[in-house]
Amino acid sequence: MTKNNDHGQDPKAYRIRPVTEDDLGAIEAINRRAWSDGITTHELLEQRHGPIDGRSWIEHIVKAVATHLAEPDVTTFVAEQEGRIVGYAAAQIKREEPSPDVGIVSYNAVDPDYRGKGIGTALMKQVMSYLKEQGARVLVVWTLEAGKPARHVYERMGFKELTRFVYYSMDCQGDGIGMTSA
Repeated sequence: MTKNNDHGQDPKAYRIRPVTEDDLGAIEAINRRAWSDGITTHELLEQRHGPIDGRSWIEHIVKAVATHLAEPDVTTFVAEQEGRIVGYAAAQIKREEPSPDVGIVSYNAVDPDYRGKGIGTALMKQVMSYLKEQGARVLVVWTLEAGKPARHVYERMGFKELTRFVYYSMDCQGDGIGMTSA
């Protein structure tokens, strides 16, 4: 599917298509550029506790995305412009729990140089359509509060906030485990 830019900011067309193995390096490069500014728990953990397992937070997120995209129940689409992968979005339906009625919009990102050009919206539309075709009755997606570009797209697409999730951490090496006084 070829799309012209919805926002009129870039006259070049982009194409949404299923991912191929040849696209995985480009997805990794996008993740290295797009996943920053406190929008991953990996980065926030490193800010508080230092590198985990001797690797930087970006190495953790790159590996987590690659592992997820390789799962058999995950289908990924990419946006391609002039032969370059500029974004991706993954879809997942768990055939067991929580329910095959629930379609999950999972990892997704647009190269920061291509944001604001309708690419994230086009990828979301593709993933949402795919999940509906696969039998999903309800779609879910999540992001951290700091993920403002993603939140903007999700809300514009019609997703409504369901709840906020609080993620806690503590250093457990030393005498820090246990009750503390308030």
